[in-house]
Amino acid sequence: MVGVNRGPRSDDPTSGRPVGVRRTLEQDTTTRSDGPSSLGGPWVSGVLGAIQAVVFSLAVVVVPAIAMAVAANAQLSASTSGWTAAVPVASRLWLLGHGVPLVTGIATVTIVPLGITAAAVFAVFVSARRTIVPTRSAFWSAAATYTVGTLLVAVSTGSTSGLQLTSAALGGLAVALVGLCWGLLTGPEPGPLADRAAVLAARLPQVVRDGARGAATAAAVVALLSGLLTLLWVMIGWSTVGDVLSDLRLDAASSISLGIAQLALLPNLAVFAGTWIAGPGFAVGSGTHFGPDLVTSAPLPAIPLLGALPAPSAGGGVGVWAPVLVGVAGVVGGWVASRRTEHMLWWHTVVVAGLVGTGAGVAAGTMVALASGVAGPGRLADVGASPVYLGACVAAQVGAGALLVLLVTRAEVHAALASAWRSMRSRRREGAGGERAAAGDGSPDKAGADKAGADKAGADKAGADKAGACTAPADSSAAAETAGGTPAPSRAGAPSTSGTVSEPGSASKTTATSSVPKASGASTTATPSDDAQRASDDV
Repeated sequence: MVGVNRGPRSDDPTSGRPVGVRRTLEQDTTTRSDGPSSLGGPWVSGVLGAIQAVVFSLAVVVVPAIAMAVAANAQLSASTSGWTAAVPVASRLWLLGHGVPLVTGIATVTIVPLGITAAAVFAVFVSARRTIVPTRSAFWSAAATYTVGTLLVAVSTGSTSGLQLTSAALGGLAVALVGLCWGLLTGPEPGPLADRAAVLAARLPQVVRDGARGAATAAAVVALLSGLLTLLWVMIGWSTVGDVLSDLRLDAASSISLGIAQLALLPNLAVFAGTWIAGPGFAVGSGTHFGPDLVTSAPLPAIPLLGALPAPSAGGGVGVWAPVLVGVAGVVGGWVASRRTEHMLWWHTVVVAGLVGTGAGVAAGTMVALASGVAGPGRLADVGASPVYLGACVAAQVGAGALLVLLVTRAEVHAALASAWRSMRSRRREGAGGERAAAGDGSPDKAGADKAGADKAGADKAGADKAGACTAPADSSAAAETAGGTPAPSRAGAPSTSGTVSEPGSASKTTATSSVPKASGASTTATPSDDAQRASDDV
């Protein structure tokens, strides 16, 4: 109260009046700063923000429906009373975006248009950033108010079955929690709520925090890849989409209405693209399958968005390697988680990789569960993929990639790999040196063997020549005596025979020279003896 003065008396000569007034005003200002609303505490801001979110997200669906209904009725007649019928239909579509089944006369639609869900989450996010005070009371009051608003819309549109009301409560609460956490915990001035959340997160084990961080990163990478693939599909099938639109022959109002409906289902196609990348694929109608290994199509309703589905030629080929991209997302998530795992035990690394894969798998399975279901009667009763199987595939692929990078970035693994590389290089050097040494030692041995063979051949030839030289004079003398002549003396100073004999194994050459004077009338041809003939045969 302004009248309360806890300071010195104003008439005290040691203290002036302005001091007391200043203390009173400071106390009053502090008391009023506890809540920005004059109606009560911060919880009021949560109520107001949730009401804004419900109205804005509902208007995103209802306003275009009213405009389309008015335009269509204007073309048919002057009456514009048909817009009242568009409000309940648009409200049911808004509820379908929150997971409430849409009951019609021919089928019960359960597929969630994720575009409407995204618009509702964004509306809560904006209200949280602009209106709601970041306190616990405001947070929970906003979540409760948004849930109650979803239930009121369900009751007002006649969606009063037990399944529909339960789905409305759970869907509204889920949308509110996601939008509030996104807006209040990531704002420029988070406030005490973010501080409380940081304290709670700090109490978690380090491996859990690292695993959650890596899982969020991997899931974001998979979502980015899915969006890029969806854009590629739309670009490739744009001509087919145009053909479907031209065959429908819609007016301007109907074309705009159909375009808005396609935007609401475009995120579903992005989720299906994620199942295609992961490997399991998806179905759009009974008997169909769209996967990287095989594409089996069938006649489908004339919906332009279905023209962007992969053609049968897209199955097989390079597309079978698409699951590798999910492993790359796991590598990125593992790298983000590995920045704080240097000093962890090795089995902590395995736990972190498992958490990264599990978190990404749960996120992917949840999105597939929302995007799949019954889209209409007949063939459209089976649309989407199995969330459990898809989640398991994503968890395995992301976990494997995360484990790979987490193990490679550890110091002991670095040391082991470096040691193995050094030992392998040393063995290669030793092997190359041994081969060079063997090649160098083998050449002299071969040359020596060749030389020894040549020496042996020379020795054999020398022996043959020596034998011939020794027998030639005797044979000549015998021939002369047989002819009746006397052997002629040799010339003075001229040797009758000369020869040089080498021992076996010597490299020197051996020559034998025989000089025999010719006798008149005698034959000069010497007949070799039996020993000389054997020596020649041996050579």
